[in-house]
Amino acid sequence: MTLKRNFTKLTSLMLSAAILAGCDDVPSLGWRSNGPGDTAPPAIDRPAPDSRGVITYETYQVMVARAGDTIPSMAARVGLSPDQLARFNGLSVDHALRSGEVLALPENVGGTVVTGPTGWSPEIAATAINTATLPSTGGIGGSQPSVGTPNSPIQHRVQSGETAYSIARLYNVSVTALASWNGLGPDLTVREDQMLLIPVPDTSRMTVTPTTPTTTSTPQTTNTTTTTTTTPVTTTTSSGGYLTPVEGTVIRTFNPETGRNKSDGIDYSVAAGSPVRAAQAGTVALVSESNGDLGTIVLIRHADGVITVYGRVSNVTVAKGDSVSRGQVIGVVANGSNPSMHFEVRKGTEPVDPAPYLR
Repeated sequence: MTLKRNFTKLTSLMLSAAILAGCDDVPSLGWRSNGPGDTAPPAIDRPAPDSRGVITYETYQVMVARAGDTIPSMAARVGLSPDQLARFNGLSVDHALRSGEVLALPENVGGTVVTGPTGWSPEIAATAINTATLPSTGGIGGSQPSVGTPNSPIQHRVQSGETAYSIARLYNVSVTALASWNGLGPDLTVREDQMLLIPVPDTSRMTVTPTTPTTTSTPQTTNTTTTTTTTPVTTTTSSGGYLTPVEGTVIRTFNPETGRNKSDGIDYSVAAGSPVRAAQAGTVALVSESNGDLGTIVLIRHADGVITVYGRVSNVTVAKGDSVSRGQVIGVVANGSNPSMHFEVRKGTEPVDPAPYLR
């Protein structure tokens, strides 16, 4: 399970109306300054849609409107109801679509996953993003915003008060690339609850040197099958360590291998309504609804640069920007036919094995 599509809305960075007023055209691609100190890297071109207008990424799909399209006509091409497509994008069925406007699809409608440019480097992309000059509040972990990949770009759901400029600054991408990838109009208007694709850095046009990935002293597990245990995991750890977030049974362990059994964290089988606790003291970086099976997710940023992720949480009691203490209840396990809770530990943008932290 992965949060690639789920690292979306984080901290809004407001820019003045005077800057917005200076934007009266949007070239197809290129670089446009997002403000003083902007170091946005170049972006790859957005993949071309198929004959239906659909772009199929690894974990989600979007659809690009054509001239004359309506929500009913787009829905009909992929076998969805107009109400379903409109509701998922926070629109009315009679919304007037703009040619090139991008809509998120609520379910898989079939298609071939796009492939990225040959030789695309996640290390170079991460280095370029993470060493950029950004406001201290930008991105997950302050100076380390998220980095998407060509076949799984980040999605960002627009919050009230955000602008194309603030979102571009948030992820250190050019506002021109953001506009081109999402078919924004000349005024760069975005709407609340709109799902935006975040442009992916073009590593072939960067000269940065990849950094050596940080490793922990405990090797990561390389199991290729789901691991099930029968021993409940409790929250009794050393006073300074990370708490396990729930008292439950581990039904899936961390597995960095690619393929069907890949897992970016740990899944616990636990009764619905059980308390979910912050693994360590920190600041809430995100509370969001995922587009996949993780339901409501909560991200907490910690002083050591670690991000912890809590999925399938309901009745969330914290909000973005709140300070939380170690062991503080942040919500409860969501209802489901087989209730479970998903937990991740991330260093920068990369998931790491939570086990060494929980020991």
